[in-house]
Amino acid sequence: MITKTERVIVVALVAAQAACTSIPSHGESSPPVGSTVAPPASTTVVAPSTAATVPEPFPTATFAAIREHPVSEELAAQFQAALEDAAAREEMAEGGGMTATVMTAEGTWSGTVGTADDVRDLQVDDQFAIASITKSVVAAQVMLMVEAGELGLDDLAADHLPPDLEFDTNGATIRHLLSHRSGIPDDYEVIHETLQSDPLRVWTPADVLEQIPTRRGVAGRSFEYSGTNYLLLGLVIEHERGRPVAEVLRAGVLAIDGIERLVFQPDEKPTEPMAMPRGRSTSVLETGGGYLPSLAAASAFPEAGGIASDSPSLARWWRALCAGEIVSQAALTEMSAFDSDVSIFDGGYGFGLFNPAYGHANAVGHQGELFGYMSWAACLPEEGAVIVVLSNRVVQSITIELFFGTLGPFVDVLRSG
Repeated sequence: MITKTERVIVVALVAAQAACTSIPSHGESSPPVGSTVAPPASTTVVAPSTAATVPEPFPTATFAAIREHPVSEELAAQFQAALEDAAAREEMAEGGGMTATVMTAEGTWSGTVGTADDVRDLQVDDQFAIASITKSVVAAQVMLMVEAGELGLDDLAADHLPPDLEFDTNGATIRHLLSHRSGIPDDYEVIHETLQSDPLRVWTPADVLEQIPTRRGVAGRSFEYSGTNYLLLGLVIEHERGRPVAEVLRAGVLAIDGIERLVFQPDEKPTEPMAMPRGRSTSVLETGGGYLPSLAAASAFPEAGGIASDSPSLARWWRALCAGEIVSQAALTEMSAFDSDVSIFDGGYGFGLFNPAYGHANAVGHQGELFGYMSWAACLPEEGAVIVVLSNRVVQSITIELFFGTLGPFVDVLRSG
């Protein structure tokens, strides 16, 4: 979920990055995943690329080599120093802190700095709201369904939505929704005001869709980051499977070991220990109905920003994704074939993926920010690593350096080794 603060950064980046270049490709050429006509369920869906150059396969073997045994004491100290460096870059008005997990072929490290609330220090297993990183999980689930022949990337979204849904989908396809090119806007400014004033309200998809402006861009032409795209993808998943999104995810892209602390709110509820938004008292948890950051925020756009997790669980999920253990290498290649004309993200935006390490490394991942939480997750092919950083600090001003630079200190450690 993108907030008003993020929107300000996006506007600044449009002006500052008009000449952004695309992320380098990863290996041998491979056709992308996706087809208008669905093959049998056992068939991988493959269609010719419409890009000028065929993307090279995502380097899944690099991430399959990652191990979970502890790193050396020396490397652990370097990662801890990097975390403290990253935390120092945030201009903090109140309490809070940061936690991080780095996974490499040399082993895995997790650490913390700062506080979970107004009483205790952060623990590695504290859960945080991860906000828009949720989109990557939902995008992966959609790609699983594409590979199973349940969906085609160039299918009209309206053909996979409930027939009684009274909403103008603008002729958008599944591909358009995944890549934020549907031409359908959102209206976060109105919705966010309500989310903060009534944190216990339970939003339905119909409630949210009623708030969406009637204006539409040309589907497939221009990029507009909009949580509405992922709300609609959630409805597609539910309609096709006849089950709640949370159940589909748990049996699909979340069916891996070691991610029990990763929960899809509001269907799944976070449990102690939890990092409070802005490092506040645990009383804020009751105010929000026991959800991070609140029941209203979790129910309004669950597919765009509803997941809560600790850093080790989230890092394990990204390692599995980038190792080709959740979707196929061909699907992952398609997801990470970034559109280089999207100048607000370094190298462009793919299907629920972009480079959150702008100016520091070539990476595939996502970033999020929501009501007292910020999050970063990235797979780094050249460094052979996964980095996750979660924060519950108050940030006085979100600069471009903060928005994209938080992963920089960890990249420096990986390269120095």
